[in-house]
Amino acid sequence: MVSHFSGIGGKRTCETRTDGTVEEVFPRSYWPGDEPLDHVRFALRYEPLSLDLLHQVFRNLSDRDIEKYISAEPSGKYSRRIGFLYEFLCAREVSAAVTGNFIPVLDDSRYFVGPERLNHRWRVRDNLLGAAGFCPSVRKTPAVVKKLQVDHSGEIRRLARQAGPDLLARAINYLYAKETKASFDIERATIGGSKMQRFLRVLAEVGLTDGQNLLDEQRLVLLQNLIVDSRYANLAFRTDQNYIGRTLPNLQEQIHYVCPPPALIKTLMAGLRTFLLRSEGLPAPLRAAVVSFGFVYIHPFDDGNGRLHRLLLHETLARDGYTDAGMVLPLSAGMARDPVGYDKVIEGFSRTVLGRVQYEVDSKGCMTIGNVREAEGVWRYPDLTAHVEYILDLIATTVRDDLPSELDIIQRFDTAGRAIAEVVDLPSRRMQLMLKLLHQNQGKLSKTKLNQEFPELAEREIQAVEAAFRAAFQDAQRS
Repeated sequence: MVSHFSGIGGKRTCETRTDGTVEEVFPRSYWPGDEPLDHVRFALRYEPLSLDLLHQVFRNLSDRDIEKYISAEPSGKYSRRIGFLYEFLCAREVSAAVTGNFIPVLDDSRYFVGPERLNHRWRVRDNLLGAAGFCPSVRKTPAVVKKLQVDHSGEIRRLARQAGPDLLARAINYLYAKETKASFDIERATIGGSKMQRFLRVLAEVGLTDGQNLLDEQRLVLLQNLIVDSRYANLAFRTDQNYIGRTLPNLQEQIHYVCPPPALIKTLMAGLRTFLLRSEGLPAPLRAAVVSFGFVYIHPFDDGNGRLHRLLLHETLARDGYTDAGMVLPLSAGMARDPVGYDKVIEGFSRTVLGRVQYEVDSKGCMTIGNVREAEGVWRYPDLTAHVEYILDLIATTVRDDLPSELDIIQRFDTAGRAIAEVVDLPSRRMQLMLKLLHQNQGKLSKTKLNQEFPELAEREIQAVEAAFRAAFQDAQRS
């Protein structure tokens, strides 16, 4: 995924386009040379790292090209990085006789990095976040760095202490239900009672999973089986080519996203597990964004990937101690409320994939990809910086607005329920129905609902009940 374009021209300029990509112009004195590896060196020095682009370039070079370039400058930091990355991306070994002090593969002032592993062959410190099968990158943009400085985790715990254990427990149960509904709504999927209960049960165990097993195939299969129709449950990762799209009125398929071929899934998921290990100690929202979006782009199942994607978001936050075990932020509700924002971050990656993959769809809707070898880097080496920023914004909105609002509503329902009980002592189930009807109709009970559900109430009782409910929500309505 290329986000930065460089050219040689007049004075040095840098412009950010409306699609978020950057176009930079350098003076003629910056011309790197005429050979492909001269331009690779220039890119490593001045542009954000794109492992996908390097993979494409290296595939068109020979081992001898690499060896010749390195032998001209065996101690050079860029030539050694080129040698290491060539072997990492192409799985081919070249002759190397390099010297010099150990240097990092990634500059930790520009990228989030993993723990360093010394590579004596190239005299580099390998601090990449993944493996050759899947290696994401996240840049330290000013926006991401600034947003990571806000202690939302501490604010979540402050709100929990302020609410108290009883209110918090009921709020969490309510948020489970809200999060479940929103997660299905995002996919425009119907949700019945049994589906709801299965997903609620899964959410209730958030944070209780051993982090080492978070992405194990067997565990993910069990989760997928729990949250989808039993007829579409998988016994393992998928073995067929799938895609996301819709059928148009002319029966043509409109493709929104091409999922990686099944032959790549094992190594992609293994690389995602490697990321989870190598990113230990990095900010929890960053890890959660990469794990959840990395998973949904790999799309290892025929159905349920979106719900599991959002579940993994919660699980990673809880596993890292960002939220307490069992605590679920209404993040899916935030995604559903702002579908444009969610779609924007998804579509940015989807467009890149669609621009690279050559495919055909037959009359039965079966897809065949014609250039797997040339395109595989688009799935293996994503830049997920925009996804991290999106999750940070989502968490900020949820903690600043949604979570306090949900706690406040539950408190107001308690206040209204106590006041209504002073007017008429309704059984618990009927009290809940009363509160629901009042909330749906802004503090009024329609004549139809009264006749259907509460025919026993006198007019004066109805007026008193409505007044009690409105009083509980009065200042909230004004604000």
